[in-house]
Amino acid sequence: MSLPAPAKSVLLRGLYPATVTPFAEDLSIDLPALRQHLRQVAGTPGVNGLVVNGGLGELLQLTLDEQVQVVAETARVLQPTQLLVTGVSATSAKQAAVSALAAKAAGAQALLVFPPFDIRAYRRLMAHTPSVVAFFRELGETVGLPMIIFQYAPQSGCSYSVETLTALADVPQVVGIKATSGSLAAYQPVWDALKDRLSIMAAVDGPPLIDMLEYGAHGALVGISTIGTPLWVEVVEAARQGDKAKLRRLFVERCAPIMARVWENHQPTRFTSEVAATKEALVQLGQMPSSRVRAPALDVDAEVRAQVRLALVESGLIEAAAAVAA
Repeated sequence: MSLPAPAKSVLLRGLYPATVTPFAEDLSIDLPALRQHLRQVAGTPGVNGLVVNGGLGELLQLTLDEQVQVVAETARVLQPTQLLVTGVSATSAKQAAVSALAAKAAGAQALLVFPPFDIRAYRRLMAHTPSVVAFFRELGETVGLPMIIFQYAPQSGCSYSVETLTALADVPQVVGIKATSGSLAAYQPVWDALKDRLSIMAAVDGPPLIDMLEYGAHGALVGISTIGTPLWVEVVEAARQGDKAKLRRLFVERCAPIMARVWENHQPTRFTSEVAATKEALVQLGQMPSSRVRAPALDVDAEVRAQVRLALVESGLIEAAAAVAA
């Protein structure tokens, strides 16, 4: 894994898991479970930061007060060397700044900025570089925190061009890209153009992640890494060391079952939420009391629960005997 050093305020390196938000029976945030989850993930050697209030953290289902609460709880468990990143989603820089400033006051150190024009009325503006740059520049100047661009896959219809990403690299507060590119073919131009200017984080919860890490990345920012976090630290470290044989072995023997059965290789066909499936994996690992999600997302059913159990067995995260007993 090549490690160029862009002249930015924050350099992202290694593994940054995106965490979940556990809910109690009344669907309020389960604070004890949240604290346990944050400590579990952040306490794994090799984790360089956490990303909260992202898609996996059910950002769209959380109130602003709840987002701030999650940030505050995370700030209490992180080590001084770990970065606290919070997701921000809004259709204007002014709206985004409201939640970002509140999160900053609670301890957030960086922002993962969702595409601001991911809505039908504005989606064509994703291809209008001046509008995109103006959004990030205003948000960066208002909030004053490092920003990570959330780059969706091209098939989403809401992806930035390499030209737009290159222009965004000139915004002082933009430090990195969460490259959910969907394929190595889509990822390569981003890495090739911007690896010396921004931190490029491989970020797909499916097989292309391994291809991206092998081709070149500064690290990984993925929700799947909350499941058996030490495994994903090992994956990213193998890539950093250029040990392609180990990287491929870990993928085939341990990563592939989790990607396929829990995340459907990041190409979902079932109605059950991948967030619920991820939480269910944590439940079966004894790290969380419930896999509940908030509507409109759908909870796991018996079939998905069985698929998750099989994934954990096949990946070596739980013993077959323990799965049968469960």
